[in-house]
Amino acid sequence: MKTLSYSTISTAVMLGLASVGGLASISAHADVLEVIEVTAQKRTQSVQEVGISITAFSGEQLDALGYDNAQEVTAMAPGVTAIQPNGPSAFYINIRGVAQNDFSGDHQESPVAVYLDEAYISASSGAGFQLFDIERVEILKGPQGTLFGRNATGGLVHYISRKPTDTFEGYGKVTLGSYNQILTEGAIGGALTDTLFTRFSFTTNNHDPYINNTLGKDLNNGDDWAARLQFLLEVTDDVEWLISARSGKQDIDSGFFEHSSARLNPETGLGEHFDGPNLTTSAYQEPDNGVYTGSYDRIGFNKVESQGITSNIQWDFGDILLTSITDVWSLEKDYIEDSDASPQDYYNFFLQSDVDQFSQELRLNGQSDNSRWVAGLYYLDIDGTFANGGEVRGFVDQLAGAGAGTGPETGGPVTIWTPFDTTTETYSVFAQLEYDLNEQWTVIGGLRWANEEKSIDYSQNYVEIANGSNPSAANIVNPDPLGFGGPLFVFNDETFDFASLDDDYLTAKAEVDYSPSKGTLFYLSYNRGIKSGGYNAPLDITDFLDGNPETGGPEEMQFGKETLHAYEFGVKHQLNSTTRVNGAVYYYDYDDYQAFRLEGLTTFVFNTDASVSGAELEITSNPIDNLDLLLGVSYVDNNVEDAYQLPNGDLVDRRAVVTPEWNINGLARYGWQLADGELAAQIDFVYMSDHYFQLKNSPVGEQSGYALFNARVSYTSDDGKWEFAGFVDNLLDKEYRVMAFDLAGGPEAGGFGMVENYYGKPRWWGLSATYNFE
Repeated sequence: MKTLSYSTISTAVMLGLASVGGLASISAHADVLEVIEVTAQKRTQSVQEVGISITAFSGEQLDALGYDNAQEVTAMAPGVTAIQPNGPSAFYINIRGVAQNDFSGDHQESPVAVYLDEAYISASSGAGFQLFDIERVEILKGPQGTLFGRNATGGLVHYISRKPTDTFEGYGKVTLGSYNQILTEGAIGGALTDTLFTRFSFTTNNHDPYINNTLGKDLNNGDDWAARLQFLLEVTDDVEWLISARSGKQDIDSGFFEHSSARLNPETGLGEHFDGPNLTTSAYQEPDNGVYTGSYDRIGFNKVESQGITSNIQWDFGDILLTSITDVWSLEKDYIEDSDASPQDYYNFFLQSDVDQFSQELRLNGQSDNSRWVAGLYYLDIDGTFANGGEVRGFVDQLAGAGAGTGPETGGPVTIWTPFDTTTETYSVFAQLEYDLNEQWTVIGGLRWANEEKSIDYSQNYVEIANGSNPSAANIVNPDPLGFGGPLFVFNDETFDFASLDDDYLTAKAEVDYSPSKGTLFYLSYNRGIKSGGYNAPLDITDFLDGNPETGGPEEMQFGKETLHAYEFGVKHQLNSTTRVNGAVYYYDYDDYQAFRLEGLTTFVFNTDASVSGAELEITSNPIDNLDLLLGVSYVDNNVEDAYQLPNGDLVDRRAVVTPEWNINGLARYGWQLADGELAAQIDFVYMSDHYFQLKNSPVGEQSGYALFNARVSYTSDDGKWEFAGFVDNLLDKEYRVMAFDLAGGPEAGGFGMVENYYGKPRWWGLSATYNFE
């Protein structure tokens, strides 16, 4: 069979960021200067030959460096950060200050796209997963809308799994860690016939809760599994068919927020820390008993299931390669949390998702002596059934009088119930051409035209949920306990003529590459990226209905597409036989940037202008035998115009969420021969300077700069069959927040007089053993 240049089929999603540490086996010392082949331009190239800022890791490097989940990989990429608006409930990626932070549901697609073996994953709940049996990871920075197309204005992360081969092989791994963690991982595969190969991979993760609940059941345990089954058929010498089925599940007790009191500054309207009680009827103040201890009357949970199947057919016609990628994917999610993080039955936010997605791509790749080209068609259909809201017994009691928040039928809580359905259908045509002017100069141009249709059917209601049950349509026992006479608000094609959209858009790429010598590349590029418009699904609609133009109206339910003009200059240079240096400077000019605001309990995306400028530097080196060094530095300066309205009505600019000005990461790994194997010691770190968790840049939502350190020691047998490792993540046991929500206002303003603080994991140790067989 001819060697076909494609990255293969679908990886099994491990829903949630389930564990830390651990290692799959390596057969030899992993050289950080290994030249990784990527498919950033829909064909196989060395990462050093592509005029895009890329951070890439091969599977061997991921194994040797001990990366087990999506967060760890993004942490080691300059200018890339992770956002978890509801802890493990959702996972967004921020590249160069471009991200999505709307936690109200999986209906909002991120401007940083996630691909699993060339299949697009639209829902944020499907973007957080463990890395197992991975061939490589590619992080592409900057707009990638010409070839990848789907809402990739900020960039994308592409995870590629290991494919079946004709060789019988596999591995098994067990990790024991903190909080009685047991993590297993394995794969087995080989030839079934001369032309049919298979590979089965799996992972499981279980551990005890690490959040102490003084009122009952502890929170934030681990209970996850995922599996993937692949078949690779050599139909003929020129045709390969790879098909993959995947499934994953998470079922954990979650919804942890550390409670701290806050008050609004009347001049700024922003929350400030306050040493005293919150503003709920219980006047609760969290005792000083540590950030991993709280009092939660509502035991939250996160339940996610995902299944998918992907077909990848490659037909080699000689000078032209035809690729057909068909993917069917579904996700179901049920999440609830104790939002007031107190002993009072006050406010418990929930969200539910049921997403069905189908995509089809047809692509042709061709080349001549001095040119390479790719052209194709793409289709995507997403149908979603969602709900969000809150059990608001105490909240309604405080606003409407004692007892008002308790339903008359069963004594269940009055609940904000906001069901909504969305549909998205898009199709596009794309093409890109690379032309060599001579051996040193290459010009690249690309275009993508797309049409997109979207619609939403949204309603907000106050209902009674049967006492002792969880929010769901089946558990509604009274559709109108407060006597509103029906839904508070309905938004669909029958009530508003802008509840559906039909839009065309054009993305483009122009680039000049200059390679004066082998191992050196300079590139200058312009990219026009577009993220389609969409619809909000506010947790609380009242601000849109109060008649106050300053807080918006029903027209705020829709937001328009954003357009990004990105300019970048970069260099990739092999300094010598031991050191490689890659760097880039860039400027982003946004028209109608899609920004997210949380005002009280009203959540919505709106359009404004923005700009981003910055620079990145990555250095990889083997200065002496067996010593690996990595260093990444990123500087980002961004400005979101008119992002926040002060109490006096003035609009002020703000900094984007989870976008530190400085982001630095580094790693040192040294290996040496011991007996009949290799002993290696590794330490790595990531530093993030001050950053904000909300666009309004509240003092209570500011995280001061911090550094996290991880350490690892491993021993690999000389034949590569056995590996034993020990690791400690968050070595210094740093307490740091990964999200915070400013709810400093009183109930009349949709607040609780507090801040919700979500902290990253404490120090975590583990021991692992891996066995490879063939």
